[in-house]
Amino acid sequence: MIVLVRKETPIERPELEGMVDQSASLLLALPAELRNAILTYLLVQNPTSITALPSHLFPRFCANILRTCKQVNSEGTPILYGENTFRAHSSLLATLPAFLLLTRPNRVSLPPVTFPRVAKMIRRYYIHVRLDTDPRFSKSQVEESFSGVEELEIEVFQAMYGSCDFSTLRLFEGVRGVDKAVVQGSVGDGKYAEWLSRCMMSPAGAEVEAYSERYIGGNKAWEAWQNGNR
Repeated sequence: MIVLVRKETPIERPELEGMVDQSASLLLALPAELRNAILTYLLVQNPTSITALPSHLFPRFCANILRTCKQVNSEGTPILYGENTFRAHSSLLATLPAFLLLTRPNRVSLPPVTFPRVAKMIRRYYIHVRLDTDPRFSKSQVEESFSGVEELEIEVFQAMYGSCDFSTLRLFEGVRGVDKAVVQGSVGDGKYAEWLSRCMMSPAGAEVEAYSERYIGGNKAWEAWQNGNR
């Protein structure tokens, strides 16, 4: 015969007990400077090649720590979104940025960020720009997306070298106030890429002299036909 006995004592929920009192948390007991250093180490990813790191160091990226409590989430979210590099959408630009996890041998991104509250915290962008296709974005959209950011890396691509002009890249000429701008890839002799980088790193509202073949290194190039006794 089987006898069923009702258990009057409540079922223990260890996971709930751990959420009640956080005063014993060693992490929260640390000074804010040390706590931010730990969160930076856990949340800021160096987007390098996985083969370049020892196996015991990769991955150290640990975004799950933001789910531990409200305080850690509040302190860590600006670090996660503000100090990592995000891949801008090829046509929607900063509207659907994706976390850039790796850069070599191929660029690997996580699913795009869809929450505007955290997307506006992003300050570092990478964008892949094709010169041989319709960009599907305007100059004003580019300015709105990237003006004033901390970092902007533009990687230029064209299917056949020398087959396209820089019409698509010229949409970035109105960007201003970028702390660090890099334009690389299929950029010809690199002169226009250097000029565009300086242009985007100019202060907000600054007027920049239009690019010409003679405009090199911030100064007019020496004109041989005028100064070469020809």
